[in-house]
Amino acid sequence: MQESDGTSVRSAVMSEARAIAGEIPAPKLQSIVCPYCGVVTPDSGRCNGCNGRFDPLSRQATQNQMGPWSIRDDRQPHRPGCSYETIARLIEQRKIGLDSTLRGPTTRQFWTLARHTPGISHLLGVCHSCQTQVKPDAFACPICHASFQSERDRQHLGLGPYRPLPGQGVPEVLAMRAEPASVGTNGAVAPQFRDDSVGAGVNAGGSFNDQSSSAELVGARAQVQESIKLARRWKLAWQIQRRNSWIVLMIATILTLLALAYGVAQGMGPNRSVDSRVSSGES
Repeated sequence: MQESDGTSVRSAVMSEARAIAGEIPAPKLQSIVCPYCGVVTPDSGRCNGCNGRFDPLSRQATQNQMGPWSIRDDRQPHRPGCSYETIARLIEQRKIGLDSTLRGPTTRQFWTLARHTPGISHLLGVCHSCQTQVKPDAFACPICHASFQSERDRQHLGLGPYRPLPGQGVPEVLAMRAEPASVGTNGAVAPQFRDDSVGAGVNAGGSFNDQSSSAELVGARAQVQESIKLARRWKLAWQIQRRNSWIVLMIATILTLLALAYGVAQGMGPNRSVDSRVSSGES
């Protein structure tokens, strides 16, 4: 009875205090951006989207696994890229198959199927070039001789070189920076990737590109013309030097022959006088 009376008294006191002070304020969690997937989530120690932890050790562990390879996943479309070793481990765990969509240094960061990804497809048992069955530890394809090497540096993205697009420069500059077509194993010229959306003054984003002014085009053309003139001057100077070298070589050869002839003539003179004296004494 005494305990129940004490409990009831305590409850009455707490109710009276709550009525005076009001409701107890509940702490409201601050929202942060998840460093792994970019989702705005409450700072509760773990992301509500990808379940990643925010503690320093988890951050460092994720940092160690990052790299230039990406796996397309609709469930987690914004997760960071991974290293080549992570891709190989996921293949061993059968989480990546031939029809998985990847991108990385060997694809110049363009999405493609794993079966067509150089440096990755052989881990799945096929050649990326001819789709022949190969061993995962093979160095090259025994049929088409395609190499299975891949960039292992996790800092290397493998992006293609920058080249101006049509409508962004004069034809001379475009020609000098054009990428030569690759030649296949059978001697045929392999077609290059081409984006038709960048033709006729339209950039890759689909908007009309009119940023290059006539002054810039004139300046670029002048630079090209100056480079051509400089190359012609160098060629002319090289031809003159070559001609002079031949002339000097011919003169040196003639002088050498004359010196040899003079030496032979001087060597034969005393011998003839001695021979004549010997013949006269004998007679």
